[in-house]
Formats: sequence, C-alpha cells, structure tokens
Amino acid sequence: MSVLQVILNSIIRASELALLSLGLTIVYDILKFANFAHTEYAVVGAYFAFILNVTLGLPIFFSAILAAIATGIFAILIDRVVFKKMRNANGIIVMVTSLGVAIALRNTVRAIWGASPKSYNVPLQAPIVTKYFRITPLQIWIIAVGAAAMVAFYILLHYTRLGKAMRAASDNPDLAQASGIATEKIVTAVWFIAISFASLGGILIGMETYLLPYMGFAIIIPVFCAAIMGGLGNPYGAMLGALVLGFAENFGLYINFGKLFNLGGLLHITHRALFIPTGYKPAISFVILIVVLLLRPRGILGKKEER
Repeated sequence: MSVLQVILNSIIRASELALLSLGLTIVYDILKFANFAHTEYAVVGAYFAFILNVTLGLPIFFSAILAAIATGIFAILIDRVVFKKMRNANGIIVMVTSLGVAIALRNTVRAIWGASPKSYNVPLQAPIVTKYFRITPLQIWIIAVGAAAMVAFYILLHYTRLGKAMRAASDNPDLAQASGIATEKIVTAVWFIAISFASLGGILIGMETYLLPYMGFAIIIPVFCAAIMGGLGNPYGAMLGALVLGFAENFGLYINFGKLFNLGGLLHITHRALFIPTGYKPAISFVILIVVLLLRPRGILGKKEER
C-alpha cells in the first residue's frame, strides 16, 4: 500500500468521524452534557435510509436527505420527552440518562430489523485505480459530503442569525436569554443540526460497509476521542480531532515498527516486521487521546476554563 493510499484512507475516515464528532460537540457546547446516545441516533438514521432506499425503492441520495431530516425531528421528540425535563439537572445525571436512551435505541433497532447485516440498494461501481492509489466513487462522495457539511456549518455559525444566537447561547446562556434570545428554540435547532449530521455520518459508514444494530457502539470510542482531542465544545476542534485521529489510525496500521525500532537499519534490535493488527485499531484512538490529554488536557483547540 502506498503512502498516498494511506492518506486517502485517512481523509475518508476523518470525513466520517467529523460528521459525528461535530454534532456531539455542539450538543455538549449548548447543553453541557456528553450525549452517549449520539452514535445511536446515527444508526437510527442509517436504518431510516434503509427503509426509504430498500423497502420503498427511493434513490440513496434522496433516502439519505429524508432520513437525516427524519432523524433530526426524532431527536427533537426525544429531547421533549426526556432531556427537556432535565435542563437544570446535574450534567452527570443527564449523561447517564443519555446512556439509557442509547441502550433503548440500540435494542429497539435490533428488535425491529434483527441482528443480521444489511446493505443499501446501491449499484456497484468500478473503482478508480492508478499506480499510486485506489478509490471508489462512494469514497469520493464521502469526502465531498464531509467537506460540504463542514463548509455549511461554518456558514451557519458565522453568517446566519441562528449561528450567532447559538454562539451567544454557548458563551453565556443567561445573558443570551436576558437579551431576548429564545434559548429553547436554539436547543431545538441544535438537536436537529447535530443529529442530522450524525445521521449522514451513519449512512455513509453503512454505505461503505454494512448496517448492524451495534454499529453505534462500535464507533462511539473514535467519535468521542475525536471530539475530546480537539477540545470538547469546540466545533472546529472536532473537525481537527477527526482529521488527526483518521491519520493516526491509518498510519498506525501502516508503519512497520520493526524498522522503526531498528532506526531504519542502524540497529539490529529485531529482524521481524512488526505491524499493529487491525483488531487493535480502537486502541490507537485511546493512545492518541491519552497523549493529547497529558500534554494538553483541554484538547488541541480547547479554551482554559475561567475560575
């Protein structure tokens, strides 16, 4: 595998993680709790798209858009029923509640669709193969959707009234409410945007691999790692954290640590090629996260807390 191929794989992975970690971090920024149900909403969105695409026969493009909207509305309903009653509760209590919501969503999906893998009705397309890399049209779409979502979020945050209200509510909720900003409407918008982004991420992952009810549990570690690494509560930090983690995971599997230990042949510590097995890929997320938190506990772009 060439270095260029590893770079492409890293960008694809980062595009998927960024859609999920971005939603996670803006929920934390506004509501001040870590939402453990976040990746399960992504799974719900992926299965909504499955209904539209496979059961109803809609094209995957329209299925993804409609599923993202439906999942965003579904998240608002869950907020009204569960989280709205806990607006002033301790963050740990709300976090544990979100864990219960995650378990409920995961098992509901499993009860409805079963535990067997499922896939979208997407026609097979020939990959683009060159001397240095191989990429499929789907992977190009993943990168394009990820980049478009990041640009859209930047425009939303800096050039719309909603984005300015979101930033105001994040900086000082009490002052924002006293200034006439309807914080409850901001919360509703945040849930819709965050979970819609997560749904797109889940659909893209499902398109590249397959759908499983436990998919959300499998990706929760790297998603949280990306958000925390970049600085939990900072949307740009979430994007940067996803990029760092994507490169760390793929280059961690690519590097021959046998050559590294031998300093490129200067030493003879080992004669074996040493690679990290793919099954240990989640461990790379933890190691990078621990290193970042030891060196910079608030994350790469996190701000110091005022006392």
